[in-house]
Amino acid sequence: MVLSLAAGQLVAPLQARQLPGEDFGRWQRPLARCRILMTTPAKPAPPPDSCRLLRLDQQMEGLLTVRFLQPGSGESLLDRQLVFAGVLEEGSPGLSCRQSRCEPSWPLLLRVSAVGQSGYGAMGTAMPLTRARLARGHCLLKSGRFSCEATGQAGELWQAEASP
Repeated sequence: MVLSLAAGQLVAPLQARQLPGEDFGRWQRPLARCRILMTTPAKPAPPPDSCRLLRLDQQMEGLLTVRFLQPGSGESLLDRQLVFAGVLEEGSPGLSCRQSRCEPSWPLLLRVSAVGQSGYGAMGTAMPLTRARLARGHCLLKSGRFSCEATGQAGELWQAEASP
């Protein structure tokens, strides 16, 4: 909810870019290389995590979420994800969607307003560690390289770098 509220407030000033087709949908790509780092000021930095899939979701024109899906650990956790949400920078083309299937027009530059982390259990139910935080940062998404970085209000740092 925090993700949609924070990002939704930033969409209002954007001008329409007249994308062909629909303005919502999804694009995803398997990853050959991925490195995720999440740190807090009070704790030492843990070793970086990995991920296997990048997913871009466009809920409406100008609003984008970038999901780095991680392999699960243990029997009860199937997937974890780190999500960067925000609005596209002025002049960034967004996703061109038709029937909820999208194709990006590279490069995409996202102004991050929130970061979320979540996990899903074996029955598809959300784990109790689902959380979202207001954050400031950016994502630069190109056809061969994807990177996001954001800082939270309490000094948390989230970084993700990947390539197909």
